[in-house]
Amino acid sequence: MGTGGTRCGAGRPGYRLQAEHTPKIDIRIWRKRGLLWQGGTNTWSWSRGGESAGHIRFTVNADNIRLNYALQGQDASQTISTSTTPCHYGGTRPWFTCPVCHDRAAVLYLRAGRFACRACQRVSYASQSGSESDRGHASYHRLHALIEAGKPKWQRWATFNRLEERFERVSERANLSLMKLVQRLQAGRY
Repeated sequence: MGTGGTRCGAGRPGYRLQAEHTPKIDIRIWRKRGLLWQGGTNTWSWSRGGESAGHIRFTVNADNIRLNYALQGQDASQTISTSTTPCHYGGTRPWFTCPVCHDRAAVLYLRAGRFACRACQRVSYASQSGSESDRGHASYHRLHALIEAGKPKWQRWATFNRLEERFERVSERANLSLMKLVQRLQAGRY
């Protein structure tokens, strides 16, 4: 990404939708919950902040899934092709086939009235939109929480010690980053 503007040094542009806030369907979850039986009709719903944010009905066929839903009173139903791949120790793994690029996808996102894969919908993860310092601070807080919780009884001491060493390195980088920020603020260059 280029630098400049108010988001200097940031990762992906901030205008992309974030996957964490976009309605999605995940074929892995549907399989775990036993919703992929042939000819079965089920309902899938989303919630945001404890409130219902929408739902769809879907019907499973031999090589596709029919999604029945409406947007703003208009029928927006879609038929999504499916495929399977063999697993190494037997069985198969189901996949959606993205209706735009025709690649396999486990998750499809709803944007502009249709479901498609993350790349086609231009959806990014929240962690991709932060700057380097944002990622550093997120890493610091995640590692700090693991260290504060202490060593789980099943974890080896060598693994926990490496985690502590990694936390020390991340902590040093966070402190250096903070010192540089303070220096820039004092110099009036921020």
